Amino acid sequence: MSIVRVTVRTFQNAEHAELFIQLGKSFDVLSETELKVNFTMAQSERQKNQVISIWQYDDENHMKEVRKKLASLNKLPNSLMPKEIASEAKVVHSLIH
Repeated sequence: MSIVRVTVRTFQNAEHAELFIQLGKSFDVLSETELKVNFTMAQSERQKNQVISIWQYDDENHMKEVRKKLASLNKLPNSLMPKEIASEAKVVHSLIH
């Protein structure tokens, strides 16, 4: 059973959100590892200072490995630290068409 983690980050302004998005694109470096990655990032249309990220993991161990690698790549300046709301859930059904 897989795990989905959804995080909503609210930055001080749209410029900080844009910087985070640019840094988030550096996560492409994960494709150079042997880690399987299922990641989506979106920016709110109505609140440009809000960024939503959705990660899907195979299991707890997979989540720990990916998050450990991300922590080692973290380039986000402390001054940009946003308000963050994160939710985790076990996937009970999914459809890929």
